[in-house]
Amino acid sequence: MLGAAGGVGSAAVDIATRLGMRVVAAASSQERLAVARKLGAEAGVDYAHEDLKTRIRELTGGEGAHLVVDPVGGDHAEAALRALRRGGRFVTVGYADGKIPRIPLNLVLLKDAVVRGFEIRMLRQYAPQSVAAGDRALARMVRDGMRPLVSRVHPLGEVASALTDVAERRTTGKVVIDMTWRA
Repeated sequence: MLGAAGGVGSAAVDIATRLGMRVVAAASSQERLAVARKLGAEAGVDYAHEDLKTRIRELTGGEGAHLVVDPVGGDHAEAALRALRRGGRFVTVGYADGKIPRIPLNLVLLKDAVVRGFEIRMLRQYAPQSVAAGDRALARMVRDGMRPLVSRVHPLGEVASALTDVAERRTTGKVVIDMTWRA
């Protein structure tokens, strides 16, 4: 899981561990990896200081990852794809890094990998059964205590500061804007 301490990444780590998956978190610092470990990640890769592909391979006994979820994009996407095992899946869900990665398609061919995009805004329209099943599963997890990781709640007047914190990666989990009017 790339970006494992961000908003999408922390939710994915939490859900995956609740579903019984072994999660290897990837983030840009040891502090961010600690957040992912609190959510259930078994191991972590500090991709600012470690080679992502090599470390994932080590943590998976040389086999590589079954699944990579990438909400970050940028320079680490290709290394994560290279860390997949044969027949693995790579799911791109966003580009928080700001850079859309260029993936050499020969990697997909040689690994017999599945590369998939996941864009939630149209999901209800083209896959209503999947949405209904996901809603039921999520409701069960919420009943069992799952809550989103919220790093900070900002008043509406601090929205610019909140967005800067997110852009500069000073947050973990979600940042919430309180829309309550205060006179």
